[in-house]
Amino acid sequence: MSLSKVIELARDELGYTENPPGSNRTKYWEAYDPKMQGQPWCVAFLWWVFQKAGERMAFFGGGKTASCGTLLMWYQNMEQTVPVSEVQPGDIVILNFHGTQDTEHCGLVVDVPARGLTNNLDFYTIEGNTSSGVWGSQDNGGCVAEKLRHTYQIVAVCRPQYQPEIVDDITGRWSEVDVRWCIENGLMEGYPDGSWKPKQDVTREELAVVLRRFYRRFMEDDGK
Repeated sequence: MSLSKVIELARDELGYTENPPGSNRTKYWEAYDPKMQGQPWCVAFLWWVFQKAGERMAFFGGGKTASCGTLLMWYQNMEQTVPVSEVQPGDIVILNFHGTQDTEHCGLVVDVPARGLTNNLDFYTIEGNTSSGVWGSQDNGGCVAEKLRHTYQIVAVCRPQYQPEIVDDITGRWSEVDVRWCIENGLMEGYPDGSWKPKQDVTREELAVVLRRFYRRFMEDDGK
């Protein structure tokens, strides 16, 4: 699973509404804790998305919180916050619509297309418990919607540590058995995105690392 899966699942929820209207009763609370039904659910929505996407550890360390303030404090303690100017897709933004630093609302950043007319960076979020339509700052509107936000509305930017994307680019290749043997024996590693890049050039220093690993793995233990 990965950042892209989290965003995909959040998009799948667009248009979901609490039932009955104005009740704060949702399937997200049902999964989180049915006794919480009736409470504001922007954080519970994100918790649900991360759970479903297989990224529960990236959200509050796999724990539970329904508080924007508590969520922010955890990311700050884990040193997983970044400057507002660096906001990017996959970040969780803590928002305030009244010009203060109070933690009113939160959302998942899904796109950062351009710098706005006011020199504030515009970005799109998917939020739970917000109003329908891209405009407006409603933080208790009763649905899941994609919103256009601005950096001046951000209290803080939290950057979850997602699992790397897994790219299978060796299955079916003539070298698959040999490549998997190298990986299983710790001689070579893939790239951070999970790919192997089988046609990538090897530098002299990378070759030296492989040879040294081979020696330690198969020769040192034999006393050779």
